[in-house]
Amino acid sequence: MTLRTLFHMARADFFERTRRYSFLVMLGLVVWLGYLSATGALVMSVPPYYVGETNSPWVGALMTVTVTMFLGWFGFYLVKGSVARDYETGVGQIIATTPLSRPLYAIGKWLSNFAVLGAMVVILMLAGIAMNLVFGSAPLDLWALTAPLLFIALPCMAVVAALAVLFETVSWLRGGFGNVVYFFLFIMALIPGFETEPYQPMLDLTGFRLIGDRIAQAAKLVYPESESGFAFQIVTAATEVKYFPYNGIEWTADILLPRLTFVLIAIGLAALAALFFDRFNTTKVLRMKKRLTPDPARASASEPVPLPNIHLTPLPAARRFRFGALYLAELKMLLKGHRWWWYVVSLGLVIAQLSAPSESASFTLAITWLWMILLLSGLGNREALYNTREIVFSAPRPTLNQLPAAWLAAFTVNALLGSGAFLRHLLDGDSSRLLAWTSGALFIPSLALALGVLTSSRKPFEVIYVTWMYLILNAAPPLDFVGVTSESPWWFYTLSAFVLLALAAFARHWRLRGGKLLK
Repeated sequence: MTLRTLFHMARADFFERTRRYSFLVMLGLVVWLGYLSATGALVMSVPPYYVGETNSPWVGALMTVTVTMFLGWFGFYLVKGSVARDYETGVGQIIATTPLSRPLYAIGKWLSNFAVLGAMVVILMLAGIAMNLVFGSAPLDLWALTAPLLFIALPCMAVVAALAVLFETVSWLRGGFGNVVYFFLFIMALIPGFETEPYQPMLDLTGFRLIGDRIAQAAKLVYPESESGFAFQIVTAATEVKYFPYNGIEWTADILLPRLTFVLIAIGLAALAALFFDRFNTTKVLRMKKRLTPDPARASASEPVPLPNIHLTPLPAARRFRFGALYLAELKMLLKGHRWWWYVVSLGLVIAQLSAPSESASFTLAITWLWMILLLSGLGNREALYNTREIVFSAPRPTLNQLPAAWLAAFTVNALLGSGAFLRHLLDGDSSRLLAWTSGALFIPSLALALGVLTSSRKPFEVIYVTWMYLILNAAPPLDFVGVTSESPWWFYTLSAFVLLALAAFARHWRLRGGKLLK
């Protein structure tokens, strides 16, 4: 009976997720990754540029690294949110009245998460089979292609699925802060697997080192001058390639046992999540209501209190709209809820920008604007999050009035927290970085507002923005709207800021007229 309940719970949750827009977005991303792999734009190589022949073991390794890198990173954000939806929709209160135990609920959510990520792995597996049939230099060997996906990718997805449940049951990791924590946690988890000597399989969750060492050994057999390393990257320019045969991994017990151990770790994380899960406990709310409800006995013993004579002040016949008042209200909502230490850290970052050299000031500016991620991620979706749409959008011209006020409030905070870098560049006479600063101050609130209006969620902006800033901090000129590099295409992001603002206005207007845009 328990297994049947678990199966039906995971099944229902899986089907509910596959009907969501976010699932279609991730599905499109997976298909795109498969296309990049098939066309050679996404490659594995041994430095300087040795690539394996397109046979089944090589395709299986390529698809496995693609899965563990991209789905291990962004798949977390796809599956995270199921427990939160049960809180928000009231389904949790219904579940709380059933005999369903906390461990059973947590494991059911884990199985549902794992099923969603597993479906993505199957799609990439099919893309790998098609790649081998069309571009392969050898006949299809189904076992050699699918084995690394089964023994490396799926255990990695099991751990990611369990971490998503754990983060949702820990209250302070449930929201946007948890999304940022996982982003950096995943990056830091890659380092021990690469650098630990001798190789420790239990530190290699993604299997990068396991696959990379075998590929490097295969390359050295043919090209002794090749380096002992491994690269996985998107190729943007044609490069002379030297090929070598790769015969895959021999799946011995020493390799399989650590990979299967990751599945047990995933089950343990799901069980740990059950310890933090409050089973939709509403006792705090009930206690608060009890305190606010007057005691009937005490009320009956007291003297009747006459009701106050309330007069409503009539509104004038013609009341003018005041944009300044709306702007101040949006500014207060943007800054509301932050503790004193948040302002202290923000002030310290501004001082660090001002006191640093021009090059370092841009780096510190990027960190400062990343610090604002949770503040900006509510733009455009605050009404959906707090269910105040009917109140906010009943005002006259909500698109023309409220949307620009929200954007201007975000731009103000963005500019204030970046004012140290602005003054630094101004004092140094660095016009190129001043232009980049302007493009960033305009682009960031536009991006947040457009994604918030389009998706009615914080998550897309948080995921995209933290990834974007990470790439900027690693000096990626085409993505640089901050000025970390001297080749920043500031003009493109300045133009994009106004395009995104127009897109947000169009989407909001469409929604208010009854459109179903990205709902």
